[in-house]
Amino acid sequence: MGSFSFLGLVTLAAALHAQPTTGAQYWSTTPPDCSSLNESPVVIKNAAGATVGYSCWVSGTFAWLAAGSGWGSSIRVSAPSSGAVGVDYSFYDTSGNNLTLDTSMGSGSPASAGNDVNFALYANQPAEVDLLGVAGGAPSYSALSTGSVYAVFYCPDAATCGTVLPQLLYSFLPTKPWLLSVPISWDTAIWTQWSAAGIDDGGTRLVSLVVYNQNSVATVFTIRVYDGTGALTGTGTTPAIAGFGTYGDLLSHIVKTSLPQGVFKVLIDGGSNSSSVLVLQFLGNSASSLQVAYDYPPSASSRAQPALRSNVRRDRIANTPKSIFNTLMR
Repeated sequence: MGSFSFLGLVTLAAALHAQPTTGAQYWSTTPPDCSSLNESPVVIKNAAGATVGYSCWVSGTFAWLAAGSGWGSSIRVSAPSSGAVGVDYSFYDTSGNNLTLDTSMGSGSPASAGNDVNFALYANQPAEVDLLGVAGGAPSYSALSTGSVYAVFYCPDAATCGTVLPQLLYSFLPTKPWLLSVPISWDTAIWTQWSAAGIDDGGTRLVSLVVYNQNSVATVFTIRVYDGTGALTGTGTTPAIAGFGTYGDLLSHIVKTSLPQGVFKVLIDGGSNSSSVLVLQFLGNSASSLQVAYDYPPSASSRAQPALRSNVRRDRIANTPKSIFNTLMR
């Protein structure tokens, strides 16, 4: 754990390939109604550049990946019963730049290097992508890679996309018996303030957090801590987090004053800037991701319901025709 800048924080691959139009067909030959997802369908093209169909799509971010130096991250997803799914995972470092990793499609599969993994799943077909570490770092993968994963799922209809639910798992075996499952932050649910309740006594109980900047420009986020009476007891700020970059640390490294005894609330405040947030609770050899809730700035005079906010990456997806992905073997 001494190799981490924050104690306990969870710290087939190829470009798009063409394939025959047989196989897992995650598109419709006519434009589907994607209005329930607040979008228009995207165009799917084959290797010759001809349009073969149209897909609805959903996208989001796993705010943190940790691969190498004893850490492993795995992404699991399955196609719903209602239809096939095209899957696209892109990897980024903490500064928001492309990150090249060795990955494999589950235990025993050969490693392949790249900053992007694409494949298609038949209805009901599951898949797991293991993030192993720095490209070419086998067999030990002694160097630690951290950053984020941007995920896009293409479907023949809105209902299929609406039921896709991936998860990312962190492990630090055999050093620590940790296996943490964290949710994806969907692009339709980004917000400006987030909060969670945790306990940090500076000993066996520790709180770590990750802030993913959903803006294209560097942004500083304010972290506030409230005690059991609701009184503000400490404030800190993150460094400027690069556009689409990630910052993670122990809460006690950000808020320099003593943290309250017992349970407290931590508020991650981006002002008018959007973010996705992950908060982890550690207790000795146990660890868990905490529930993170929508919240508001302390001085807010209105309490409007959090709503869909613009996302630059989502706009890029909608405007770019997509190539057909390789289908996994069944």
